[in-house]
Amino acid sequence: MPLFADLAAMQARFEKRDLIQLSDPDNTGAIVASVIEEKLSSADALITSYVAARHRDTASLAGHPLLTDIACDYAFSLLWRSDPPQWVADRRKDALARLKDISSGVIKLDQGVEEAAPRPGQILVSSDPQRFSREKLKGY
Repeated sequence: MPLFADLAAMQARFEKRDLIQLSDPDNTGAIVASVIEEKLSSADALITSYVAARHRDTASLAGHPLLTDIACDYAFSLLWRSDPPQWVADRRKDALARLKDISSGVIKLDQGVEEAAPRPGQILVSSDPQRFSREKLKGY
């Protein structure tokens, strides 16, 4: 079962006739869920590979709206056997660009806060925020 998007998300995002045409090689006139879920699984693997660079627990990001959009756009582009329309190619390119931004830290999925698991004997210290950091000095 795909992690970031499912068949319902694809149906909400794309026309039913397009999903039928792209997933039904036998021309039965119905959406073949297994074909779409296979492409969504491929999208999940790609997303996980990018997101894992910044987030330890990628499963906790299941259902994140941005990742759902990326998964749907990428999976839809995979459904095309050859020569997808320009709008499909543009969505795929945009999805890959957003994944690169997530991997590099430009786009933050968790608002930049990650909770560390408590360790026995750890010492917690609170201090003033840093005055100089890479983010604050960006552009200098």
